Amino acid sequence: MRTFVAIELNERTRNALLDAQQALRVAAGGVRWVRPNALHLTLKFIGELREPDLPLAVRSLEEATRQAGPFTMELTELSSFPSRGAPRVIHVRVQELTGELERLHDAVNRALADNLGIAPEKRRYIPHVTLGRVKELGAYPGLEGLKSAGRSEGFGAVNVHSIVLMKSDLSPGGAVYSVIHRFPLEQRK
Repeated sequence: MRTFVAIELNERTRNALLDAQQALRVAAGGVRWVRPNALHLTLKFIGELREPDLPLAVRSLEEATRQAGPFTMELTELSSFPSRGAPRVIHVRVQELTGELERLHDAVNRALADNLGIAPEKRRYIPHVTLGRVKELGAYPGLEGLKSAGRSEGFGAVNVHSIVLMKSDLSPGGAVYSVIHRFPLEQRK
């Protein structure tokens, strides 16, 4: 099964992102927008996880969540990847000032690598929420054009008290995500 580790958004930030997405749809053709129920922050894309490995993945993520406490993350501003050249992904940057998000990301990577041999991403982790993927550059007005089309910053905060292991089933209408397991972040003493 195709899996990833994520942080879910609250209703307020999801609605703020959906409002922005609506304005951006009008301004930008050639973009495949992420469906409302699929908006999330990915901590780690695992890829194919065999059913027999699921219990070990759960134990690994339980281990990882003991190394980071709850935190608040801010969804700050509209951006794109890559930062130079033709953009492929339109996203909202995520900022977390205490270091808990980075600690959690590192702990998830370490636990999955140590216990399941899942290699950590080679690129530096840049926390973000994907809004859409550019499919036709000619119809895309560029990031500055998008920013002038509507709301481009201040999408709210998420109090993070858990992470989830998600399953992604591909369908003709796009990926359908479902939670396999939820992992609470315990308050550290």
